[in-house]
Amino acid sequence: METITIKYDNTNEEIETAYKLFLRKYTLKRNIIFTVVYVIAAVLGFDLILKNSGSMAGYILFVLGLGMAISVWARPYYARKKLMKTLDSLGGETYTAEFAQSHITVDTEILPDEQTETVAITSKGIIPVGEDVEIPPEQEIKHDKTKIELASNTLDSMETEEMFLLFLNRSLIYIFPKRCLTDEQAGALKEYFEDKNI
Repeated sequence: METITIKYDNTNEEIETAYKLFLRKYTLKRNIIFTVVYVIAAVLGFDLILKNSGSMAGYILFVLGLGMAISVWARPYYARKKLMKTLDSLGGETYTAEFAQSHITVDTEILPDEQTETVAITSKGIIPVGEDVEIPPEQEIKHDKTKIELASNTLDSMETEEMFLLFLNRSLIYIFPKRCLTDEQAGALKEYFEDKNI
């Protein structure tokens, strides 16, 4: 099989869409079940309040049940808002992904040297370092590529009209937008995921 190589970036809108799809795929069913349980608890608490005219246990059960039911849906909403706010403050990055027979390698492309700055971490904080200063090898920060082994059964993929998504361990999302791919690359990527049963 020939290695497929693509270069891409992710917009904040694509990241937000991918996050919503991730939540729908992995947490929607669980959230519905928990909501039903918490609403039942709130209803039982309300019933206790009515039957025992102001039962403290009823109030506690009602408030806890209702609060937890709201929390089930509010937590992911606020987590998504926080993520998007953080991403807004960061600059965009460009990636290269290679889809090989046994693994996928994702690499963040580093800016050209003229656009980067070398810094040193000292007791006085982070300070810029001139080009003529040598940095000992043990103090250099290495840039490692992410290598995803296909032998793992923790991979899952999804395709939408706008993107391919690769889910890793139900905790990481890799987004490969179709706007960055040629029709040939999009077709090859679709075949790749189907061939690997991802």
